[in-house]
Amino acid sequence: MAEWFESWFESEEYLNVYKHRDEKEARLLVESILSITKIREKSKILDLACGAGRHSIEFAKKGFELTAVDLSKNLLDAAKKNAEAINIKVNFIRADLRKFKSNEKFDLVLNLFTSFGYFNNDEDNFKVFKTAYHHLMDNGFFIFDYLNKNHLERNLISETVNSFENVEIIQKRKIIDGRVIKEIVIKKNGNEKIFNESVKIYSKEELLENLEKLGFKILNIFGSFDKTEFDKNLSDRIIIIAQK
Repeated sequence: MAEWFESWFESEEYLNVYKHRDEKEARLLVESILSITKIREKSKILDLACGAGRHSIEFAKKGFELTAVDLSKNLLDAAKKNAEAINIKVNFIRADLRKFKSNEKFDLVLNLFTSFGYFNNDEDNFKVFKTAYHHLMDNGFFIFDYLNKNHLERNLISETVNSFENVEIIQKRKIIDGRVIKEIVIKKNGNEKIFNESVKIYSKEELLENLEKLGFKILNIFGSFDKTEFDKNLSDRIIIIAQK
């Protein structure tokens, strides 16, 4: 039986649900990361769980050397198409983040947009941190962008409904056994499809403990990419800037 992320990310509906995550947002995020890390021109960057390639492509536009990894063939196909359309070179690789290995070392490794906590056990989830650490050059940076457990538990929106053109998207959320479970119902032309997401939510302390255990030095923790100070109760994101 396929994992939830395999069936969901391979569906044509996924990109429609997250179509609000656009190029403008990606450009602002890239500028923020560059202002935080100040990596040199033409640095090597590894994007772990690149999705449809928004961030990788924006970095590549600026002359950085990009390797971008994702498990979804559907999203990688979209990423390659987007890059080719504007003649941008990115090395897209299909791989499981737990098993990905390259002989290359990178100046910057990214894990953005809650691309973490998908797996059923902690060991598998934290293998993503090991992958990041293994592929970094000494003094390289790891940017980790994730949901803030404390804020989510207090402010979970149980249901949202969005419509565009002839499509209605209903998202229902609940927290069960330390995981945020989302049911996504997509209604189109009288037809209905149902998908699910299931993400383990970790506290700031759990994340830091596992990063530091590997040897990461924590440089900063923000509540957003505009460098707002992280607040355990008020920040909806936790963005950790770590260094090898």
